[in-house]
Amino acid sequence: MIKYFILISGLLFAGTPTVESIQDSLITRFNRIEDYSVKIKVSVKMTGLRMPRKKIKLYYKAPDKVKVKSRGFAILPKTGLSGSPKQYLKMLDSVRVSGNDVLNGRNHWILFGSVNPDSIDIDLDEKDFPNIKMRLWVDTESWVISKAETVIDSQKVFKLISEYDEVDGVFLPIKTILSIGFKGMGKWSMRDPFGGPGADRQEIEDLAKDSGINPEKKEFAGTVVMEFSKYKINQGLDDSLFEE
Repeated sequence: MIKYFILISGLLFAGTPTVESIQDSLITRFNRIEDYSVKIKVSVKMTGLRMPRKKIKLYYKAPDKVKVKSRGFAILPKTGLSGSPKQYLKMLDSVRVSGNDVLNGRNHWILFGSVNPDSIDIDLDEKDFPNIKMRLWVDTESWVISKAETVIDSQKVFKLISEYDEVDGVFLPIKTILSIGFKGMGKWSMRDPFGGPGADRQEIEDLAKDSGINPEKKEFAGTVVMEFSKYKINQGLDDSLFEE
């Protein structure tokens, strides 16, 4: 294994890998997966929303087919759901290696770049788009993205942290926590899915205030926790499974 070193001052030695080599390592490792299925337990704690813990089943087939089977209503993030690093990498422009960090005792390179506005499904004013930045923490041994963080100026839009385990020779997430910031949801509205078809929509900020929460002082509007189990990898899933 190649060893990378950092000066105490935070300046990187010439051994810092290029953005391209990090991206290639991420994609090459994930491309060992042709398809998989997995069971997921989803828990949501979000301002103004009540959702019981759900069990779903997810199917993935390279390069980008995803199918989710669930009984009833469930909230799931689009980005990062399949575990593919390509979902993150294609969102970024002007990417650079911004440093090195240690998460849970493991070394990570940090990729930093501007988010392409067309790639992020959040209702934001156009003036905010040039300021959307993303950091990706890339494990230097298993070549997975352990953490992703998107910010507008200094305010967090979302933060995603994943724990991985090796399954049949490849690393896949076993737990993912997505924290959604008020900056990203401030202009969203939501209808209680259990309130019936006539339930009124309310803005997230109003829901927060009704719950006694001050959005100006609280960083995150809510979290989605996903726990993965019983992976089945490279089964030869048929394309018809992913048809609507």
